[in-house]
Amino acid sequence: MNEQRTRRVNEAAQKFAEAATEAFRMVSERTMASQQLNAELTQRFFNGVLENLRQQAEGNREMAQQLANQQQRQWEATQQFTQESVGAYMNFMNSMFAFYQQGMGQTRQQA
Repeated sequence: MNEQRTRRVNEAAQKFAEAATEAFRMVSERTMASQQLNAELTQRFFNGVLENLRQQAEGNREMAQQLANQQQRQWEATQQFTQESVGAYMNFMNSMFAFYQQGMGQTRQQA
């Protein structure tokens, strides 16, 4: 009877060990799957962040280029405006001088 009891205890211990091993294997597999999923999610997150930063950098570069182009056009417009203003002022001064000379010429003819 003692031998039978020992055999049953051994069988129970064997089944318990097998169940514990199976439970540990399942927990290990789930842990590994969870870690893999977390790694993939983390990688997707960082890839998304990097893509977002790349797009922002590209947008900033384009905006800087547009600002540089606008500044160049403003400088050219200022140059043209200055030239036109100086030309108009010179024409005005020339007409005033011509008017003055014409008036002086008439005054001399009358004297």
